[in-house]
Amino acid sequence: RDGIIVVVRVHAVGRAISVRVEDTKELLDNVQYLPSQGHYKIYLIDEVHMLSGHSFNALLKTLEEPPAHVIFLLATTDPQKIPVTVLSRCLQFTLKPLMINEILGYLETVSKGENITFELPALELLAKAAKGSLRDSLSLFDQAIAYSGSNISFKMLLEMLGTVGDELIYDLFRAISSDNGEQIFDICQAM
Repeated sequence: RDGIIVVVRVHAVGRAISVRVEDTKELLDNVQYLPSQGHYKIYLIDEVHMLSGHSFNALLKTLEEPPAHVIFLLATTDPQKIPVTVLSRCLQFTLKPLMINEILGYLETVSKGENITFELPALELLAKAAKGSLRDSLSLFDQAIAYSGSNISFKMLLEMLGTVGDELIYDLFRAISSDNGEQIFDICQAM
């Protein structure tokens, strides 16, 4: 059976990593060897759209005729930046963003495992801010720990993210609907 090449489109917006031609050539030198354990060698190239043109060219020959023991997973947030010659040799899957409750559950597990105390609304805010990306939620979680130590509060997260809470928005809508100009001004001032 031939090797498999997969392009996975993810909805995360993460840090861009540029891979040098030398790194690609080193990877391709190792592809020829059988795995020391298991049946397959699996290569995950994250943010593959950041590869240079030369790196894509170096990779193309192996993608055309991959060894039977190799699986390439090419992950990207920007598939239109991948050359057509590469895409034509790949199976493509688009991953949907995670639900807020899925991210929230994972953040709770990580928090408890790392002995981080948290307010549940704070983790919910992190999960919402991640916009479906587990990687982004963990990045925000790390930022929150760096910002506040091992106690993550809702108020601290609002400050860190530079946002206002939903309650303030609801108060503003109530003030607008009741035509309370003074309260509208006070809420806008608080924002």
